[in-house]
Amino acid sequence: MKKYISFFVTTLVLSLGFASCGVETDEPAGGTAVEDMCGHWVVTVDAYDSDGELLAEDPYEMGEWNTLTYNTANNDNNVMWLSDNGGEFWDYTVKVSVDYNAKTFSCNHVYMYTNEGEDQFCTISDGKIIKNGGKNVNGKPTDAIEYKIEFTDDPGTVYFVHGVRYAGF
Repeated sequence: MKKYISFFVTTLVLSLGFASCGVETDEPAGGTAVEDMCGHWVVTVDAYDSDGELLAEDPYEMGEWNTLTYNTANNDNNVMWLSDNGGEFWDYTVKVSVDYNAKTFSCNHVYMYTNEGEDQFCTISDGKIIKNGGKNVNGKPTDAIEYKIEFTDDPGTVYFVHGVRYAGF
């Protein structure tokens, strides 16, 4: 008899458990407005003077470092955040204007949100996300990012940041 009662109670609990799970919405889950441009990127940097002459490859001998692109709280398709992930390179987080269809971005003399709290500004030009424009560590095609950035506390030096989407390895 215990066996039947136990079976009945288990069946009742499971059936109530399944009945309590309901669909919250009929809308499919979606991404962000700048989804194809958002990501975690592994990049390097080269320094150029204002005439476009190469000053140094990897001027600070950092090798590869991380940068992030992500949507704003408003989830607009014409603006996103660009960050060097807490100061790995220069400590900047800036809002950049986006042309989502062309996968380009830029900004002109915008405030840099820094961990140091200093009033600094930067200009980003020629920013773009290139679909399958690079290769990951396994040699497979992956998206690439590149942009030029100039800081107000280092005028005349243009840094060319370039790399690929982080593959998780």
